[in-house]
Amino acid sequence: MLIVTLLLIIFALHSQTPSEDPKHYVLDTYEDFNSFNSNLWNKVPHSTWGLETYNANNATVSGGVLTLKCEKVGNSYISGGIDTQGKRYFSYGYFEIEIKTPASGNRGPWGGWWMFSGAGEGWNEIDMFEPGGMDNYHGTQFHSNAHVRRNGIISSWGNGDNNKFTGYPNLSANFNKFALIWTPQYIQVLFNGNFVFQILESKYVSSYPMCMMLTFQISKDEPPNASTTFPLYWQFKNFKYYRLKTDCANGITQTNINFAGRSDYKVQKFYSLTNTTVPNNSNVVIRATDYIEFKGEFTVPLGSTFTATTHCNTCPN
Repeated sequence: MLIVTLLLIIFALHSQTPSEDPKHYVLDTYEDFNSFNSNLWNKVPHSTWGLETYNANNATVSGGVLTLKCEKVGNSYISGGIDTQGKRYFSYGYFEIEIKTPASGNRGPWGGWWMFSGAGEGWNEIDMFEPGGMDNYHGTQFHSNAHVRRNGIISSWGNGDNNKFTGYPNLSANFNKFALIWTPQYIQVLFNGNFVFQILESKYVSSYPMCMMLTFQISKDEPPNASTTFPLYWQFKNFKYYRLKTDCANGITQTNINFAGRSDYKVQKFYSLTNTTVPNNSNVVIRATDYIEFKGEFTVPLGSTFTATTHCNTCPN
């Protein structure tokens, strides 16, 4: 029981990123934004969600930066955005991007970095970074959320202030690094390497692959006012997607497993370990779809860390 309790505490409070768990992750996609990659991105998103109208000329790529421009033309808001709908859908793994928001003090900008399942698969969504109207006006708040459709019913995690984050620096002053960890069991969001948000209830975690969205929307609920100064710019750089290595058809049953001798890890079907010791001054992470069990002595020396995660009987590939 003591081992189980300790593992649950580690799971709930600590995020495993590719830098902390390099043996499990492999870099799948890296977008440096030095040129526009039309094999991955659409220059105009497939839908609008606010007051904006999209124009391909308002999404430009140069010098490693994607710039989305929004301008007011008459009574219309002409904006920029890109998505991967119809070209690439992402699933479980680690996602990372650097973001610089429109200038603080301007009401109306809404959008950011998010994913959704696209047409024909119901509405499944993960919002990693979503300033909305007045949030961006303050420059220190953003939301994260998740929506899952199962059996025709949409379940949404969070409401009100429980998924709103405050007290951050002015998000328009510099680029900040945002990250998402998405597994079959949980979702976690990080800001500049620090954990800020998690959903631990798998019923709110979608299993649908999703397209990637980088959009500059204009809020209907908090629209621009006379003090909003156009044009406004949203910028992104260094998008990365790491997927987990998997071998979900096979389990590992072993006595005194040699963690130090393993150069590569994959998500296994199960682990059954007997009389095993974690090496001194090491960080060991094991992942399985079904279960992880310990028999006999299992030792974690002072100065080492050990994390065990299961993925709800689902292979995270």
